[in-house]
Amino acid sequence: MSKFKISVNSISTVFFGLAVSVFFVVFYQYHLHYQEQLQMFLFTSEYFGELMSRPGGLADYIGTFLTQFYYFSWAGAIIIAFLLVGLQQLVAKLSAKLSSNSLFYPLTFIPSMLLWALLCDENFLLSAVVSILLILLFVRFFLLIKNPDLRVIVSLLLLPVLYWFAGGVFWVFAVFCVLFEWKYFKQFSLWQWGFLLAGSLLLLFLTPVFAKSYLHYPLSRLWWGISYYRYPVVSPYPLLAVWLSVVLIPFLLIFAPTGLKKTAKLLVTIFQMVLFIVFCYYSLHFSADLNKEEIMAYDYNARIQNWDEIIKMANQKDPVSPLSVACLNLALNKTGTMGDAMFRYFQNGTEGLLPGFQRDFTSPFISGEIYYHLGLINTSMQFAFEAMEAIPDYKKSSRAIKRMAEVNLLNQEYGVATKYLNLLCNTLFYNEWATETLRCIKDEKLIEQNIEWSTLRKYRLTEDFLSSEDEKDQMLGLLFVHCPENKMAYEYLMAYTLLTKDLNHFVQYFPLGKNLGYKVIPAHYQEALLYFWAATHEGNLTQLPWSMLPSVQQYFQSYININASGKGAEPTIKKSFSQTYWYYLDYRK
Repeated sequence: MSKFKISVNSISTVFFGLAVSVFFVVFYQYHLHYQEQLQMFLFTSEYFGELMSRPGGLADYIGTFLTQFYYFSWAGAIIIAFLLVGLQQLVAKLSAKLSSNSLFYPLTFIPSMLLWALLCDENFLLSAVVSILLILLFVRFFLLIKNPDLRVIVSLLLLPVLYWFAGGVFWVFAVFCVLFEWKYFKQFSLWQWGFLLAGSLLLLFLTPVFAKSYLHYPLSRLWWGISYYRYPVVSPYPLLAVWLSVVLIPFLLIFAPTGLKKTAKLLVTIFQMVLFIVFCYYSLHFSADLNKEEIMAYDYNARIQNWDEIIKMANQKDPVSPLSVACLNLALNKTGTMGDAMFRYFQNGTEGLLPGFQRDFTSPFISGEIYYHLGLINTSMQFAFEAMEAIPDYKKSSRAIKRMAEVNLLNQEYGVATKYLNLLCNTLFYNEWATETLRCIKDEKLIEQNIEWSTLRKYRLTEDFLSSEDEKDQMLGLLFVHCPENKMAYEYLMAYTLLTKDLNHFVQYFPLGKNLGYKVIPAHYQEALLYFWAATHEGNLTQLPWSMLPSVQQYFQSYININASGKGAEPTIKKSFSQTYWYYLDYRK
């Protein structure tokens, strides 16, 4: 291999690793945070034993261990890049054992590129990458054995072990053993070939069948593996393309043409590079879901209470999904701008204010954040618990456990809180928080010194009430009556009436906020009050019982004049008044 070829190959490998890192840091970082919250890696022997009790346990254990570092998106991006580059290097090393032709080195990137695309699906787990790496590392170990009889014995003994370590991908090891015996070692006698082939086929068939005898999984799942995809009942067929490419590329390179002239080699190299770049672009284009990434970004920033970032995102692009809008409205409330800015953004009804409960493992987390800040902490705990129990692979959620610990702490259920906190003490990134929170259980003054916790203790309802998805305004009203200092409950109640276009109740509830410190009536409240007054007083805007800004009254008069001109007025209305409550009231269904 020439020095030029070595440098080109090395540069392409480094460039690939950098491209993976940049992609996950810049374009897909919130997918990493999303995956981190849906597991809880524990540094305990019980947790290790639990994962190792099923096929693919070691890959799952290592994958879960690495996934916890997604807590920092940059760390997760580096880990994924390292693993994918490692896979490419292993494929390249194994290919080099079978063929010294380095001209087709770019082909060794194909398995890593396929896995890169698969990892854009938030339900593909890191164990899918770790498992194939484990298999190839054991193939490298197999190549160190010089005695042919020992190789037969080791290969057959390792098959069931690799099934337990890596899961259904273990058949790739058997294929590589046969391939290297055929084209690399070339030492086997007829009986050794027969023993290897018959023994491998028998073990490949019987090992999952044996596992089925004491594991409560369908045999189809045991053939595939049970820890590669978040949904255990789904067969991850795309992974088969990765596994086949890992085997086929070294095999095909055996037959790659040699002796090409320099010009032909340059053309072949350029063609491969262009083809690979095009393949990368289109595979990521069709695999990456930037709409989900946006929702995950809103959720993550709501989770860490980065309200300014949420508003910044909305200013760059109007959120349209109910969950994103719900996070935006929460951020507007927490920054004190809800009554002035809510209808400057797209609103899609009450689902964008207080999303209803859905039986999945994503939306309840987002909804629960809103209920938590409102003071409906038991509802937020219920949503967190239901979300965790809905996770398809039955893993516990660090985010849910943290929320349940907080709520039980606020409810003075210290025994239950301690149970959850002790779990978090066995994690890497939640250990410090859990340790500090355990100190609060022994010293109530520490809870009172925490502004958020002391506030929520005042806000929380202490009596049972009937929660109804269809009567959220009454629930908000009860919350405000319980604690008239709860400004968020008041503003959410007012927002609920505005979104449902219930101006009668809006006007009825409006005086409740007189002691909440408003220096000026919020802009959207003024807009709603003006509309109500005009509708009930035949358009007469004199003798208003509320203190309105003259500029708002003039603005409303302009709206009335244009709106009265007929149906064709909507384009003009939208251009000039789309950020007002009047436009939402008259033109949004």
